Amino acid sequence: MDIFFDLRSNIPHIAIQSNLSIKTSIIEIPVTNKVPILEYHDLSQTIIPLKNFHSPYVLHIAKFQEHMKWLYQNDYSTLLIDDLFTDNMLEKSVVLTFDDGHISNYQLAFAVLKEFNFIATFFMVPMFIGKKDYLAKEQILEMHEHGMKFGSHSLTHPYILSLSREEMIREVRKSKAKIQSILNNEIKHFSVPYGFYNKYLIQCLKQAGYKTLVTENFGYYKYRDNPFHVLPRFTVKSHFDLKSFQNIVKGRRISLLSDYARELGTQYSKAVLGYRNYIRLKSLILNKKPQPFGDRPNYH
Repeated sequence: MDIFFDLRSNIPHIAIQSNLSIKTSIIEIPVTNKVPILEYHDLSQTIIPLKNFHSPYVLHIAKFQEHMKWLYQNDYSTLLIDDLFTDNMLEKSVVLTFDDGHISNYQLAFAVLKEFNFIATFFMVPMFIGKKDYLAKEQILEMHEHGMKFGSHSLTHPYILSLSREEMIREVRKSKAKIQSILNNEIKHFSVPYGFYNKYLIQCLKQAGYKTLVTENFGYYKYRDNPFHVLPRFTVKSHFDLKSFQNIVKGRRISLLSDYARELGTQYSKAVLGYRNYIRLKSLILNKKPQPFGDRPNYH
């Protein structure tokens, strides 16, 4: 397994291959003409206990409102992923994305986005659609009518690297088909669950007609004229205050180093241990039982 974290290039790259080796470079995050892609998950009206598996990914609604208000007051525009593939993007631009399709995306995020006339892309897991605490078809259609876009986050939210080639193809193709059947629109973008991917996933995505693989690699997007794109994102977590958010959007390099180091440590641990072993170790540390991914509470 080879893992490459190279911030001298546009995108810090994580490639899974054969023997483990870690290659790191001088930490530098150039952002001239580059766009931050922000990754959100659930929103909540209550404070989630810190010793909860999903709690780092649950952002309080007040923080999200604060983020969006700051963007609006500072004249930032929100882009869709398709808007990235042009060399004449507005200087003050961000891309907003949400993973998993939690019900809070409709109950909380949607209203805030409409308030500021912002748009976002929501990555859905078809097997969760209509289930308790997840978006229903009618909500997806309403959001789509208001300019929100949707992509695939796999069919069942598996750890992709644990799948056979046949299972990987099924996750990629069936999720695309099911979301397209709801929206009657082409689905071109795929957000990989848990952030890890390999060359086989990229091949499957290309063959299925996707245009992007959206990752959790720490970095900024810069325009390149390619038929297929591997996109980095900044994961917005519960500990992010407004200053952290501003550092990402403005590309303040020194201020981002602690966040980068934290993400590097987490990704390194997952890569070395494997996701399942990482969860087992985390459960021992937190003294909690691992929770099935789709079994998530409604925080509202």
